[in-house]
Amino acid sequence: MNTSTTQLSVYWDADEDAEDIRRYTAGGFHPIRLGDVVFPPLSSSDSSPAKQYHVLHKLGRGAFATVWLAEVLHAPTQHYVALKICAAEADAWHELDIYNRISASDEMQNVLRLRDSFSLHGPNGVHTVLVHDVLANVFDVVNPIRGRKHARMLCRQIACGLAALHRHGIVHGDLHSGNIGIALPTLDGHPPRSILNYFGNPECIVVLPTAAPTHPAALPPYLLPSISIFDYLASKDPVFADTPFCAVIMDLGNAIAVDEETRPSSTPAAVCAPELMFERVVRSVRPSPTRASDIWSFACTIYELVFGGRLFRFANPDDALLGAMATLCGEVPLGWQSYWESHEWLRTLDISPEAADAGWARRLEDRMTGGGETHTRAELEEIFALLRSMLKIEPERRASAEEVLQHPWFARPDDASG
Repeated sequence: MNTSTTQLSVYWDADEDAEDIRRYTAGGFHPIRLGDVVFPPLSSSDSSPAKQYHVLHKLGRGAFATVWLAEVLHAPTQHYVALKICAAEADAWHELDIYNRISASDEMQNVLRLRDSFSLHGPNGVHTVLVHDVLANVFDVVNPIRGRKHARMLCRQIACGLAALHRHGIVHGDLHSGNIGIALPTLDGHPPRSILNYFGNPECIVVLPTAAPTHPAALPPYLLPSISIFDYLASKDPVFADTPFCAVIMDLGNAIAVDEETRPSSTPAAVCAPELMFERVVRSVRPSPTRASDIWSFACTIYELVFGGRLFRFANPDDALLGAMATLCGEVPLGWQSYWESHEWLRTLDISPEAADAGWARRLEDRMTGGGETHTRAELEEIFALLRSMLKIEPERRASAEEVLQHPWFARPDDASG
């Protein structure tokens, strides 16, 4: 999948929270204005009117989509949705197929549901629109200010979602904290005016090219930063404050079904399984993700949610990351041996089960003596035992999602720490 860009130059650059204006070109993003009404193409064969979605604000953006808060027009009751408007070049039909495979399952409470989908024709091409429930980011719930008392509950819910996907033959392929959302069950009870007044006048960055664009209609009139609906609900909705949080696995754009052709992995380096990373570093190829690589990614995500930092800091696809993985696990896989022996720096690393045990013991002591830790030693030992069962360098030795779900750490009473 190529990322289309142009050489467009504008007078005012947007901040990092807004998408790159150069993505608004043939094959790229669809230009959206606040107040637009988005709906499927009209067809004379349709016997019922299609749903219409009134765009209210921007929720986020990714490499291949922008996401918008919209209200459903002409619905019996007030209802909000998130519109994921994919780039024209995005392989959205694959994502649709994945959603169709799980749409009839009652086990997917912790996996984002697809509520609607259609094609949108625009100046930059034909865009797939995926309609989902509105979610908050998991870091709205677990962060330095709010604390991490919900982390264990959320991790268990993620485990439920991942186990359900794996039971249905779906590998997520891109599981990390950025793809974990929090459900917002009380949102529909709030009128649009209340939400929009809370955030105030949008901080629009006007798109003014330094030279007349070849295709002016391809550009939006302005770019917008994203808003956090969680902030609004936490401030204005006492019922939401008393509602238990529910974690939802989202973004199945890189997922694969185990019975389909392999697809190259795009897992971020910080959560990428070693068998995938080794191929990226040594052979410059991207193997297909697997259930076992999901487990490694999930372990890294648990560590980040529980402890607030990444297991592999400043991770890049290089020898340093391979060395850190082998050191953490206490062994070098047989298939890595020849590469290892040919690199002097890798040969100097202290890699053994004893060294790995000592490293985990140091982590535990650092947690106990670092100040501010809310976990008991017994619980830390449980968490580390869970993580080590998932962080095996050989994929076939990792715990399955079902085994992770049955771990004693998840059986602790709800009022326990963590």
